[in-house]
Amino acid sequence: MINVKTEQHPKKMSAADLVNHLSNQNLITDPNGINSFIQAQQQTPDIPIYLKILSGIGAFIASICFVGFLILIEVISFNNAVGALTTSVIFIVAAIGLYTVTSDDNSTGKNFFLQVSFALMGTGKLLFVFATLEDFGENLLAIALSSLLITALTYPFYRLHVERFMSCTGVLIVILLNILWEDELGLPTDIAFNLFILVQLIAAGCLLFHPRVLAFFQPLSQALIVSLTGSVLFLSSHTEFNYLDNPLVISPAISNILIAAALIFLIIWAAGGKEHIKREPIIVAMIGTILLALLSAPGILLSLGLMIFGYARHDRLFTLFGFLLLPVFLWLYYYNLDITLLQKSIILVASGGVMIAGKFYLKLRGWDRTAPQISNEDVTLNNKATDQGDTSCA
Repeated sequence: MINVKTEQHPKKMSAADLVNHLSNQNLITDPNGINSFIQAQQQTPDIPIYLKILSGIGAFIASICFVGFLILIEVISFNNAVGALTTSVIFIVAAIGLYTVTSDDNSTGKNFFLQVSFALMGTGKLLFVFATLEDFGENLLAIALSSLLITALTYPFYRLHVERFMSCTGVLIVILLNILWEDELGLPTDIAFNLFILVQLIAAGCLLFHPRVLAFFQPLSQALIVSLTGSVLFLSSHTEFNYLDNPLVISPAISNILIAAALIFLIIWAAGGKEHIKREPIIVAMIGTILLALLSAPGILLSLGLMIFGYARHDRLFTLFGFLLLPVFLWLYYYNLDITLLQKSIILVASGGVMIAGKFYLKLRGWDRTAPQISNEDVTLNNKATDQGDTSCA
């Protein structure tokens, strides 16, 4: 028997010490690979999210002012594509150089120079898009292709998180707008829209669920979630956007199926894998997901998925985002119901009653507690996993 001595103030262990200890105990077989992955994931202390939002807004305004100033002093002209393209390359190279010089600086002026480089990069990208519109064609698809090209070229070299996020989000939003209001893809609107939803779900799933995805792709994964939210928001707000007047109606049925399937997969993953699929809470959650899909509520499914993922990964940003989206999608769902006000009131009262009943059911089963009661089936499953040498921490 191994005697484990507990202390009131245990000694802190670094990641390298933990890897060495696990390697000495023959619990891991590739310590060098694990060390390399930890180093790749290592990030400098990040600034708060509200400061990122403010810096992004400030850099966007500064970029617009830069472009306007250069036009007024006739340094660039959109009639001269070569001149605008040359100026854009100069701004982008200057932004990358300034970021490289100041990224490791710990002085007070670091944030100022980072903000300047951010504005220079935004200006360079705007000029690049305008300079290449004639080559791609003056439409939303051309803007999408041009912005995708410059984002792909600068993404590996300009490592500012908020800039990567904004650029990727901008590309995805322009693609969405092109699907909705242009006819350049050669596909019906509903097919193109549902394919866009599917691609975003698959890409976000690969980036968020894979255990070895580097922090390099974190801005892209967050941009995919924001773009997916925008797509579902459009789908849930057809009365506001009035897209049903279009003869090519975007039916929410396929998107409901896609998002519901993604949420079921997420629930199974958060529960610990397919081995736990027969547990009662998982079955109840999957039945609830299917019912929400039948009610045509893709926004509610998405917001619940974000909260579940954030809770499972201990990521406050995703949890907060899903929590804020839930009342928005609930309001849109009830607002767009084509029924009378009295019928909506009855539905709201009934929904409240169902939620109260669900709360009492959770309390009765003990699922609302920090340490819920474990059923005999779960005990048997855990013992079986232990006998087979399962060391997973899911």
